[in-house]
Amino acid sequence: MKRLLRLFVIETAALFFASRIASGMFFANQFEGLLITGAALTVASHFIRPLVNILLLPLTLATLGLLKFLGGAITLFIVDISLPQFEVTGFHFAGFTNDYFSLPSVNLSHQIGGYLAFAFVISAISTLIHWVRK
Repeated sequence: MKRLLRLFVIETAALFFASRIASGMFFANQFEGLLITGAALTVASHFIRPLVNILLLPLTLATLGLLKFLGGAITLFIVDISLPQFEVTGFHFAGFTNDYFSLPSVNLSHQIGGYLAFAFVISAISTLIHWVRK
């Protein structure tokens, strides 16, 4: 139970930060929709994502783990089609520039690209939170 609660907090925080970094992910009833989506993503990540990763194992091995986040994109898609409070319409990142590096703007209007990009961002944020927590 403690592990699921920790996963819920991390997944919900990752969803929140991903929706602030890039636009294209919408929650009905803002905070309530975010919590419901976080709970659904937690359940899907705990139960469905391992099955999806097993099915994608040949592709993951063939790409040497490069497409590991594809399981997250499929999980995000399953959550999207199962919840009316959550919707991914695309991925729109405005870009970021400072003195040391520059991240270009990214606009993926197709839903498939949006799922892949948001899955990559959510995975990166979740990994960062897990790393900071330890």
